[in-house]
Amino acid sequence: MRLILAILPTMLLVVYGQLVIKWRVAALSGLANPADGPLGRLVSYLGDPYILSAYVAALASSMTWMFVVESYPLSLAFPLHIGLTVMAVVVGGIYLFGEPITASRIVAVCLILAGIAIGSRS
Repeated sequence: MRLILAILPTMLLVVYGQLVIKWRVAALSGLANPADGPLGRLVSYLGDPYILSAYVAALASSMTWMFVVESYPLSLAFPLHIGLTVMAVVVGGIYLFGEPITASRIVAVCLILAGIAIGSRS
């Protein structure tokens, strides 16, 4: 339980970044001029304050991650971090963006969580 609490700040920052980028790219791509091409879209994305906040969150998550690996084995902490993050992003995508809930997506998340549960047993 302590490990999950230690990972939580890192996970929440990563999830925030992923969901914000999805939200803003979807919003900004509808406003983009097709003549600007990919480079023009990229410039508009990188100028968006919400997308910039997602990159700040990514930097902050790297910093919080250092405190996790300082105290816990990487082979235990990293799979748990990735599994919980994947689960949270999938749930966020479904809830916030109306992404479809498919049987294969549910099975995939369950397999990831089962693998973490099995792999983290001492």
